[in-house]
Amino acid sequence: MKFYYVALLTGLLLGNTVLQAAETPNIGEITQELSGERPQKPRSAAQLDTAYTLVLTPLLPDMGSEDPGRRNGAQSVIERIAFRASRPGAEAERAACSKAIAAALTPRAGPLARVWLLRQLERIGREEAVPQVAAMLTDGNANVRESARRALQKNPAKDANAALQKALGSADTAWRAALLNALGQRRDPSNLNILVQACATDNDDVRMAALVGLANLADKSAAAPIVSAMAKGGPRAQRLAADCYLRLAETLAAAGDKAAALSLYKNMLSREGHLKCAALIGIGRCGSASDLPTLLDALADQDVKVRGACVEAFSLFQGEEATAALVARMQTPNPKTKLAVLQALARRGRKTTMPVFMAAAQDADGAVRVAAIVGLGTVGNADTVPLLLKAATTSGVVQEAARQSLQALVGAQVSCEVLTAIGDKDAKIRVEAVRAVSARHIVAATPMLLKAAEDADANVRHEALRALGVVAPSSALAPLAAVLVRATDDGARSEAANALVNIATRDADIEGRSEPVLAALASAHGAAEFSLLGVLGRIGGKKSLDGVRAAVREQDEKVKDAAVHALIEWPDALAADDLLVLAKTSANETHRVLATRGYIRVCAIRCPRPDAETAKLLVAGLEVAKRPEEKWQALSALGEVRDILALQAAMRCMGDAALREEAAVAAVRIGRDIWNDHPQAVKDAMRKAIEVSKNQDLKRDAKEALGRAEQKLKEAKPK
Repeated sequence: MKFYYVALLTGLLLGNTVLQAAETPNIGEITQELSGERPQKPRSAAQLDTAYTLVLTPLLPDMGSEDPGRRNGAQSVIERIAFRASRPGAEAERAACSKAIAAALTPRAGPLARVWLLRQLERIGREEAVPQVAAMLTDGNANVRESARRALQKNPAKDANAALQKALGSADTAWRAALLNALGQRRDPSNLNILVQACATDNDDVRMAALVGLANLADKSAAAPIVSAMAKGGPRAQRLAADCYLRLAETLAAAGDKAAALSLYKNMLSREGHLKCAALIGIGRCGSASDLPTLLDALADQDVKVRGACVEAFSLFQGEEATAALVARMQTPNPKTKLAVLQALARRGRKTTMPVFMAAAQDADGAVRVAAIVGLGTVGNADTVPLLLKAATTSGVVQEAARQSLQALVGAQVSCEVLTAIGDKDAKIRVEAVRAVSARHIVAATPMLLKAAEDADANVRHEALRALGVVAPSSALAPLAAVLVRATDDGARSEAANALVNIATRDADIEGRSEPVLAALASAHGAAEFSLLGVLGRIGGKKSLDGVRAAVREQDEKVKDAAVHALIEWPDALAADDLLVLAKTSANETHRVLATRGYIRVCAIRCPRPDAETAKLLVAGLEVAKRPEEKWQALSALGEVRDILALQAAMRCMGDAALREEAAVAAVRIGRDIWNDHPQAVKDAMRKAIEVSKNQDLKRDAKEALGRAEQKLKEAKPK
């Protein structure tokens, strides 16, 4: 694109000027410099002024063009230059660019150009641009006026504020509201009196604009006019006035005047809904110990939103008096209040309150118990682990809360306590301890998990094997494979196999990770042998493939069957040749079908292999397939390959009544992408697809690809 910009400028200059001397500036080179596309030459401030003017002047006619192509090209050039000039540490360039843009704000630049120039000044303009931008506030075009207002609103210069103030004098009502919005967003203290006066107007829009500005000023004298405005105008204006009153309190608090902010917040306590909630939160932010009774009383409010606001308020409250007051309030018999107190204490996060939560975990009210258990995840320590494990053995929300808290608790001592519980005499506790080990990802627990994997309780075994798959390192592969060999039930073997696969696939050493499994396979028999073959099929690698190949040659039909199933699950195309041989030569029809499916699946796995090679492999799968189901699978895979061989194969299948619809789908998918390189083949295939398909959407897509192919062929004919 950068060459386009240079060409654009050069064309403009050559169209309007004649280069008469060798010293005539090369505007294209200057443009590249100012936009950062080539190293910039050192220039004085005056030279920078000249450079930016030279570049900008020829762009102006196209910047205001009604032709989007011409306009966008010129506008993109100046935008790139303005971005470059406004980078940190380039103040001289920024000022020169801003002056050049501001100087171009003349009637000679059309409205579209002026809007675009003002948009750049909104970002980079300072005091040097104020006079020209201010002049645009009275422009005859509404978009230009609005763009000028925005530019002055963002301009940090004092003169920009003064220009907006001056424009208020002759502004009509709508424009006055817009200008007041700009002044309000600037947060300039000098605007206070203007905004106060505007608050007294009868026009809602003007008054609301002034209210927002007053709320942003952090001046407590703005409170009185905002209060007066709460009773004026329509419902919307009154609601905004109340919100602005709270916004003023917020800005006062942020500015450090918490006493003034607190007074405003207290004045809003008698309100309802979100206003009361905001007032309570404000008291939490700005209040002292003497304000605690107000918050404590609100904890018993019937409105759940008010209670929630109190929780937030207590989380912000400074000082330990708030913690003590909350602990004392737990003596209330009201469950809703207890719930709010626990939530507030949890938000404060003081470890000293742990006994309160442990006691509440035994409360008669279910919601209180859940809140206590959740809170223990924040304020608890190792001492809370037994309680949480016991709660985790229950069900429903209590169980879920306990499990989450066991995961959330921090500290090595907590993990030690969880590990100890793996040896608990209660099987349910052991299950939850193992589950917590997995959730906390305690790798050091691996030896204990291996032992638990052979626990007398089936649930413990299941959970331990699942946890091993999550946390165990590669060094656990050999002992875990031994566990699988010793397992006496299918469920345990399946879980152990899954764990082996999960551990192995985390190890980047593809060949090394298969060795412990192969070692176990050498002495395994029956169901264990079948499971280990399945593991090899899922983790892949050349060594694994050699082991599975050997099993395919076994005389035992069950071993052979397990090996075939391992091959069809292979994670990549390494097993493709073996699968193809099975698909062609196996005497077992089931194995032939499974091998065909497996071959097509592994060949379709995306990899750096060229499309032509993938197409050749998939065509082989299509040819070996005997049933329509596998042929459909091959056609679906071919539809994702952008190669002429894939298209030719799909086209041949359109002659088969059982395959024509799937073949047409594949052909259209391919044809939409390769028509440019193979227009004649695509033309023929699309015509065939249109002829045989009953799918109207597919026909539409085929016609689109056909049209492109025909156009390509037409363009290729010699003239």
